[in-house]
Amino acid sequence: MVAYHRSSALHVYVLAVSAVGLCLVVLLAIGDGPATLLDQPPLFWVLVASLVVVESLPIQSKVSGGTQQATTAEAFAFAILLGWGTTAAVFALALAVLVSEVLRRAAPEKILFNVGQYALLMGVAGGVYELLGGDRPLTALDVPVFAVAALVYFVGNIVLVGVVTTLAHGRDFVADLKECVRAEAWPYAMVFGMAPIMLAVAEQSIGLLPLVLLPMFAVRDALRTAEEADEHRIAAEQAAEQAEQVAAEHARLAEAEHALVERLRESDRLKDDLLAAVSHELRTPLAGMLGALATLSAREGQLTEPQRQELIDMAARQGDRLKLQIEQLLLAARLERSGHDPAEQPVVDAAALARDAVAAARVAYPARQLVLEAREVLPVRADPEAVLQVLSELLDNAAKHAPDKAPIRVEARRAGALAVLAVEDSGPGVPAADRERIFERFTQLDSGATRRAGGVGLGLYIARQLANAQGGELLLADPIPPAQGARFELRLPMAELAFRRPG
Repeated sequence: MVAYHRSSALHVYVLAVSAVGLCLVVLLAIGDGPATLLDQPPLFWVLVASLVVVESLPIQSKVSGGTQQATTAEAFAFAILLGWGTTAAVFALALAVLVSEVLRRAAPEKILFNVGQYALLMGVAGGVYELLGGDRPLTALDVPVFAVAALVYFVGNIVLVGVVTTLAHGRDFVADLKECVRAEAWPYAMVFGMAPIMLAVAEQSIGLLPLVLLPMFAVRDALRTAEEADEHRIAAEQAAEQAEQVAAEHARLAEAEHALVERLRESDRLKDDLLAAVSHELRTPLAGMLGALATLSAREGQLTEPQRQELIDMAARQGDRLKLQIEQLLLAARLERSGHDPAEQPVVDAAALARDAVAAARVAYPARQLVLEAREVLPVRADPEAVLQVLSELLDNAAKHAPDKAPIRVEARRAGALAVLAVEDSGPGVPAADRERIFERFTQLDSGATRRAGGVGLGLYIARQLANAQGGELLLADPIPPAQGARFELRLPMAELAFRRPG
């Protein structure tokens, strides 16, 4: 669709310029009459013939897209303008362009456009020259006026061609205009400067005109050199830009490779940690269970019933402990691979889940004092089993670290758009440097209570992953009021804002 509009706009523009230029030719012909043009001296026709020849033999310079053409025909056209007026210059230039385009077998639309374009440019330039008082023959006083007319022609030419380039290829018109002025101004200044010299020499003697043509070859070479130098500059800029892009891509690939190496190193480190945790932590309950069973087998007839029951209970406890650790490892691996959409979870009362977690903890830790504060319904969209598992982990941690007689506080309250479930103890707390590290995999702080309780350092990691899967977050906060101990908060979006991530 864009290409179609651009093609249509270009077609309309070409027709408009062609029509205006050709109408100007017709009006000038009607105004001055063909007889006036035909009744010109031989010098005029020599310059016209030279104009046609030079226009038909443009300068060919190699560019990246093929070849580019330039010409010094404007020097002859402006010599005719200075010697015989605007009408003669318009007809001479239009004739030269027509002959050159026909010889090159250009398309009819291109022929009409080029003839109309250059006729229009010469007509406007000649009109400016005559309007500003330019006279024939040319005198020193007329040079500034001539310079203005040449400037109008030059700028008008690059503007008309720039519009074609913009409509045909979608280029930046202003940028192209500036670039053309920078690259072509000086060569074309030499072309225009040759016009009055050529006219003065030819009026002195037609036989001297070939001598003037010699500097024209130097001007042609200057034009070709300027075109090729500009093309080399553009090619160099493109090469530099491509080199920068390649360098940037290499830097990006190097950075990506470095990040991959770091991830692989981290993966190796985690594997080593996992192997160390599995080899050490899983061995303890397994050894206890196997030891109890071996004692039962070796001393079957020597044990009293209470002793036999104690060994059986010990083996069962160690088996449950081993089962829990294996389940934690499997759950951690599953959470790494799977994703969860909070929008698919049911709406539950977070306060009721806190009460259920406290009830279960009272059974597991009958000697502990658990204090629950939950005064309102807290609807959240979450998996109830996941929330209970998070609270259970937090309560287990609190029971391990809090002093024996100190209470463990559980709080369920609303904080803006969030439901906050907090578990707070008065134990030794967590050092500031470890507040985030404790949520990493296989991390255990150097605490005697924790080491005695065993574990693979996955409890808080799994709890945070479960919290994130519900669209919430688990973090370590400061106790309320400020005191010694640790306060963990599970923050979940309220049901009406369940899709909004907490800030």
